[in-house]
Amino acid sequence: MCGAFTTVRLVVACLAALTAMGIASSARAEGEYGPAHAAQTLSDIRLPCMFIIRCPLTPSVYETFRRAVAGERDQQYELAKLLDRGDGLPRDLNAATGWYGRAAEQGHVPAALELNHRRHEGQAIEADEGKIAAALRAAVDAGNTEAMRALADMTIYGRGGPRNPQEALALLHRAADKGSALAEQDLGDLYLLGAPGVPMDAREGFRWMATSARHGNLEAMEQLGSLYLHTPDSSLQDPAEAYRWLVRASLLDAARSQEALSTLLAEGAIVNGRTVIAPDTIQADMWFRIAARSPFHDNPSIRHSIEMNMTSAELQQAKKLAADWHPRTLQEVLAMTIDPPAVKASAQRPWPPGLMGAALQQFQDGVDNPEPWQRLPDFDRPEEVAAAMTAIAEHCEQKGLDRCAAQCRDRLTDLTPPEKPGGLTVDEIADRLRKNPGLSPAALMRKTTPTAEEQMQGWTWCAARVADH
Repeated sequence: MCGAFTTVRLVVACLAALTAMGIASSARAEGEYGPAHAAQTLSDIRLPCMFIIRCPLTPSVYETFRRAVAGERDQQYELAKLLDRGDGLPRDLNAATGWYGRAAEQGHVPAALELNHRRHEGQAIEADEGKIAAALRAAVDAGNTEAMRALADMTIYGRGGPRNPQEALALLHRAADKGSALAEQDLGDLYLLGAPGVPMDAREGFRWMATSARHGNLEAMEQLGSLYLHTPDSSLQDPAEAYRWLVRASLLDAARSQEALSTLLAEGAIVNGRTVIAPDTIQADMWFRIAARSPFHDNPSIRHSIEMNMTSAELQQAKKLAADWHPRTLQEVLAMTIDPPAVKASAQRPWPPGLMGAALQQFQDGVDNPEPWQRLPDFDRPEEVAAAMTAIAEHCEQKGLDRCAAQCRDRLTDLTPPEKPGGLTVDEIADRLRKNPGLSPAALMRKTTPTAEEQMQGWTWCAARVADH
C-alpha cells in the first residue's frame, strides 16, 4: 500500500513539474526561438514536449525546431519561414532573419536570396557574410543560377567580399544565358534604379525587363505595365505597350495589374495629342470587379469613379463579363498577340492628363450635354482647338475670371501658325514688334505649324484655368 501510494505521489509530482515547465515555456520572451537562445529554449521545452504535456509547439513544429538547432540547414530555412509567418510559433522577424542567416552560411541559396531582400528593406543582418559568399561560390561553380543571382547582389554592394560591379554583372549575364528570367529581371532593376558602379540606363533596364517578361516572368510583366505608364522619361512612356503587358499579367490573374488595367481603360490615354486608348467603362468595370476578388484590391472609390458614368445596362454587361471570365495559362498568354482596341471615330476621347481636380470636374459635368466651352476638341484640328479655347475665354469673362480669359487668349495667340514656311527672320520679327508692341514674340518666332501635342498642351493650360479663383 505504501509503495503504491509513493508511486502515485511521484507521478503526480512529475506531472505537476512538467505542467509548470510547460507553463513557463509557453510564455517565452521574444527572441527565444532565434539562434542565440534556441539551444536553451530547446532544453527548457524538451521534457514537456517529450510527454506532449503543455508543450508550446505542435509535434511537427517541435521537430523542425529541434533539427534546426542541431544544424540542419533545410530545417533552419523552414523554421525561419514559420517564424516569419507566425505559423505555429510567435511571429518574430528578427529570429527569422537569424535562421535565414544560419541556413545561408551553409549554402542554402533561397535563404541567401531572402537575406539580400531583407538587407534592401533595411533590416540588420546578423550573419557571417564571408561564409555565405564562400558557400554561394561553390553553388555557382556547380551551375546554380539562383546562387549566381544571390552572389551578384552581395558582390555589387561589397557584402562578404570586395565590391566588384563588373563581376556582379557577369554573374547575372551568366545566369541569364542559362535561361534565368529572374536574372534578367535583376539586370533590368539594376539599370532602372542604378547601383554602385552601375549607372542608371532606363533603355537598357526596359530591354532586360521586357526580355524577362517575354520569358514568362509575371512580376516583370507587371513592372513593365507600370513603367510604360509612369516612367519619368517621357520618351519611354508608351500607354499602348503598357496595355499589352497589363493585359498579359491580368489574364494570368495578377490582381494588381487588373486594377491598373481598369484605371487605364477608365481614363484612356493620349500620345502626341492623339487617342491611343479610348475610355471603355464596361471593360474598366469588368477588370476592376475581377481585381476586387482580392481583398487587397477592392477599392470602393475606384469602383465609384467608374460606375458613376455607367448606365444600368452597361453595369449588367460588365457584371456578366466578370462572372464569365477565367484566367489563362502562361503558354496561352505568351502565344497571344495583344494590341489595344482600335479607336473608333465615335469613341469617347480621354481628357488630357494635365487636366485634373476641380477643373476636370467642371468639364466632366457637361459630358452628356456640353456647353461650347466644355467640348473636348480634336487636337489634330487646329480650328477646333482655337474655337474651344475661345469658348473657354468667353466663359471665363462671363464668370468674372479675367485672368483665366487673358491667359487663354495669350496661349491661343502662341499657337498661331507661322506667317510663312520656315518662319519670320529676326529683322522681320523686330519690324513687326516695332509696329505693334502688343504682338506675341513667341508666336512671331514660331517656324513650324503647332503639333497636335502642342495644341493639346495649349488647350489643357487654358482649360485648367477655369478652376482658378
